[in-house]
Amino acid sequence: MFGIELKSDNFLVNEIKKGNEKALLTLHKQNFNAVKKFVLNNNGTPEEVQEVMNETLITVWLTVAKADYLLNVKLSDFILSTAKNQWHKQIKRKTRFKVVDVNPSELQKQTDSISLKYDLNVVKNLLNSLDVSSQKILMNYYFDGLDLTIMANELGLDTVEDVKAKKYQCLKKLETLVKEYHEN
Repeated sequence: MFGIELKSDNFLVNEIKKGNEKALLTLHKQNFNAVKKFVLNNNGTPEEVQEVMNETLITVWLTVAKADYLLNVKLSDFILSTAKNQWHKQIKRKTRFKVVDVNPSELQKQTDSISLKYDLNVVKNLLNSLDVSSQKILMNYYFDGLDLTIMANELGLDTVEDVKAKKYQCLKKLETLVKEYHEN
């Protein structure tokens, strides 16, 4: 039923909808080289190729398996596009969280040599002097990194842009208070 030969996109979509995992293996075989070429040409490693491929196939499988999925592009194009998106997400994660190997004694020396610009107790007291809404945004959401969509829902705001604007206003209020405190 499934060999190495190329299977039509419609056939593979139907097999995925039936839950036939052999279709997944066929997709992997038919598209691995294109994904590998893309990831390696964009500074990826062989391990990252496999990770991107796995994430891509899971995403494609879940999308195609939906009852309302209609095939309107070639599966190979869909897979490569999904792989590119997965790779870009992975690059974002890598650049956001770089692992650094630091000697604890060296870290302590660096920490000791840094003079804090502002006393944290002062900032905390000034934060507490803000209105409750601003405190909630800065403490519960901004510093904890809660998703902007969730923030919008919890604050009763219409859009993510409204949340960004409100966060910016709250930070500016706090910044102004801190500057005023240190000028006196």
